[in-house]
Amino acid sequence: MPCRGIARRLAVGLIGSAILFASLAVPARAQDEEDDEAVEVSAAQAKPFRLYRWQEDYSYLANKRQRDAWEQIKYIPLPGLPGSWLSLGGEARYRLDGYSPYLFGIGKSGFDWASNQERLLLDFDLHIGQVFRTFVQFDTSHEGGRPVQRAYDQSAPDLRQGFVDVVLPMAGGNFMVRSGREELYLGDSRWLSVRDPTNIRRSFDGFLAEYNDRMLTLRAFAAHPVNILPGSFDDATLNSEYFRGGYAAVRSPFGIPMAVDAYVYGRQQASVTYARGTAAEDRWSGGARIASSVRGFELIGEATYQWGSFGSAAISAYGAFGDVGYRFAPRDFLRRKVTPKLGVRAHYASGDDNLNSGAFHNFTGAYPAASVISEMSLLSVSNATNIQPYAQMLIAPGLVLGANWNFVRKVAVADSVYGPIGTLITAKGSKALDVAQIGQVDMTWEANRFLQLHALYAHIYAGQYIRDAGGRSFDYYRLQAMWRW
Repeated sequence: MPCRGIARRLAVGLIGSAILFASLAVPARAQDEEDDEAVEVSAAQAKPFRLYRWQEDYSYLANKRQRDAWEQIKYIPLPGLPGSWLSLGGEARYRLDGYSPYLFGIGKSGFDWASNQERLLLDFDLHIGQVFRTFVQFDTSHEGGRPVQRAYDQSAPDLRQGFVDVVLPMAGGNFMVRSGREELYLGDSRWLSVRDPTNIRRSFDGFLAEYNDRMLTLRAFAAHPVNILPGSFDDATLNSEYFRGGYAAVRSPFGIPMAVDAYVYGRQQASVTYARGTAAEDRWSGGARIASSVRGFELIGEATYQWGSFGSAAISAYGAFGDVGYRFAPRDFLRRKVTPKLGVRAHYASGDDNLNSGAFHNFTGAYPAASVISEMSLLSVSNATNIQPYAQMLIAPGLVLGANWNFVRKVAVADSVYGPIGTLITAKGSKALDVAQIGQVDMTWEANRFLQLHALYAHIYAGQYIRDAGGRSFDYYRLQAMWRW
């Protein structure tokens, strides 16, 4: 069956199965108030899994007299060491990505194909009192069906994380020093991510110092990315790349219901390729992010300026992100509690308007998610701007339906469109700025405490610039099942 036919059937099945689930579910008001309270208590105790598994804290189980089988592996008290415990966890994930064709039909992989990805993560979290903590995580990943294999999708068993924390109490807070291999979480900036959609997540070898209290978090760091190799326990430090800087997060400043982040950090690389050529780069980013939620309105805004050097050129670039939405009050629909949300998000990343000048204006995030602009993960946030109206329905318990329409354009005529890492889409002589329009529907369902199911379909309409480069419209679809414990 052609991939496009599969994709269209997936979209129909996605919507149909979600509506069926909602309509057949037990009526939301069939339980009395005591049952509702019991559900709320249970949900509070469940402590949902985090994107960064080392952020989970199961010390709340210490005083629970009877722990179920799962809780017994999440909190294992250590004999003779009061306040000390070991926590075991992991994840098994299957993911299918399909393209019809890949990347607008451009390049050697520009035909219909689908990739099957499997990964397994195992983690061990040891706490000795309130001062010492070590976290170790192993992974193994496999992928089949991709024409050109990427390093971060397939590897024999390896050490993904292994770090030690030393925590010292300070007046009103604590000071922590971390050393080792880690997923370097700094904050919620749009330009930093752990690269979770790929089989192998991003990690670093280095140091992190952190001060944390009720209102303020300060982080300073210096690290090198991990170079992923295909063999067993052979991943090494990538010394040709260096990441360092500082990040601050303030919660409810002056009693205002908002969070404010500010940062300065630099990424140094031995070789990077843009439309103007290939050279060494030392790119610094300084910016701020705000987030607030008031009376149903949800706001996120971020602005960043970049400076440094690319070869002999001086970097001067700008990037911005905004997301404004309104979350309606829950209401009854198809016998379920449904919370609608409407919003619009947008990005701006400056481009190189003169490929021969001494000033380099191309903006690129330090380590953004490949899906920043679109879930198909084939357009990078460089020389690009987009606006994306979206709608969501949160259907209790645990089902989220989404739909959006995405308008993507170039910023600078002279610069290229940037695809996946190392991929440039260039239409010589084209003055067009339209890159693509993307229509998408998606579903995420937390089926139970451990299992998450996800499906997505998108149709990408090629804009004039892509057509000038020889590209055409295509379909993208995704299925994913993830079991965490």
